[in-house]
Amino acid sequence: MDRDDLILMMEAGYIYLGMKKFKEAKKVFEGVAVLTPKSEVPLVAIGAVYFGQLKYDQAIRMYRKALRMVPESPFAHAYLGESLFFKGEKQAAVKELNKAADLDPKGKSGDFAKTLLEAIHNGFEPPQPGSNPPPSAASK
Repeated sequence: MDRDDLILMMEAGYIYLGMKKFKEAKKVFEGVAVLTPKSEVPLVAIGAVYFGQLKYDQAIRMYRKALRMVPESPFAHAYLGESLFFKGEKQAAVKELNKAADLDPKGKSGDFAKTLLEAIHNGFEPPQPGSNPPPSAASK
């Protein structure tokens, strides 16, 4: 399949995610994962679907699956760190976020990780269950 078509499919999945149509987003990302079996990107996107539903354990499992595929993925490390933080595992989160920042010091994943690290160091605490949900990955 053409790369542009895959990108378009991923964008469609993120639109569904932004609309909180989690079932549809997950199906799109699962389809892309089948079409790109060596890419961690759709697996991270599936993790974002779980994160958007506040299913942190499932998101963490998906990000770890992505890292088994591509161990040095700053993208997967950053989003794993985010989910660990929102789950309440701050120390593990900081480790993953630092790894993402080190792997991608000038890129988007590294910037995202550094922003989260700064928030953590400034005392930000994730919302508690039952409060407002975190922003969706589509807004990042």
